[in-house]
Amino acid sequence: MFAAGGYLKVKLAKPVYSATLTFSMEQGGGKSGISGLASQFGFSMGGDGGGMFSGENLLTLMKSRRLVEDVLLTTVPIYEEEKLLLHQYVESLPELKTAWKSAGLYPFQIKGSRTNSQDSALGVVYSWITEKALAVSKQSEELSFVSLSYSGHDEAFTGAFVEQLAKQATDFYLESKTANNRANIDKLQRRVDSVTTELENAMVSAGRANDANMFTVQSAAKVYSLEKQMKVTMLTTLYGELVKNLELSKTLATREEPLITVIDRPHYPLRVRVSGLTTALLHGVLGVVVTVLFFAGREFLQSLNRQAQEARLKA
Repeated sequence: MFAAGGYLKVKLAKPVYSATLTFSMEQGGGKSGISGLASQFGFSMGGDGGGMFSGENLLTLMKSRRLVEDVLLTTVPIYEEEKLLLHQYVESLPELKTAWKSAGLYPFQIKGSRTNSQDSALGVVYSWITEKALAVSKQSEELSFVSLSYSGHDEAFTGAFVEQLAKQATDFYLESKTANNRANIDKLQRRVDSVTTELENAMVSAGRANDANMFTVQSAAKVYSLEKQMKVTMLTTLYGELVKNLELSKTLATREEPLITVIDRPHYPLRVRVSGLTTALLHGVLGVVVTVLFFAGREFLQSLNRQAQEARLKA
């Protein structure tokens, strides 16, 4: 009876879907090479951003409100329809959808500045997700395997949320890790462009000076032309060094870029977290234990009552 009741309860309840995505992160090489190049031209590499993404900080970052809200406000294809993930989440909870409609929060408007009501509503959803449904764990310190898991009643939202959170978290990671390298490469590129312009102007000036002194026999009159030619030579040397260092810095930046590899991603149909048969079995075992305890306790009390009656009769 208890087993049948437990199985019926599971069948009537909404299924809980579970989606897990696992990826690995390999750090790039040290920053000494590109840092040395940048320092030659007065550029600072700063920190490499590794501390933000190491150890427990990475797990905390992936459950941060900024990333989770950005994912919720992302438009993704669901059942051949482009839809906000937040709308899919709200639609999976009829009571929440009714409450949001009455408060003018559904559909959620993402254009313009966010109101206090919208911010508060998003905060509630964020708390529900991170405290009850989302789990982020590091499987291995040596291999740097990170797992994202989400459990929810809506299969479409569950799978899409895990995929988008992993994508945006890794994009943010790469953006932060390579920001300094890109900034210094951009500075080197601007310096190359500037020297290129100077060199072109110097070559034009040297050519004009040579033309003006073509039929001049006095050495003093050729000084101006020599000065222009010397400037062209210096700028040509500087240009060559800048281009070489620019290309080398690009190569080093590519080598230092972290490598992110998705090991496993959700497969549809998603796994249902707890089966009806397992739950029914647990209810059945619990029912048997409770029944045995009930009858044993009743028999024990009846035995005590009989012994008390016999003692009164003897007295």
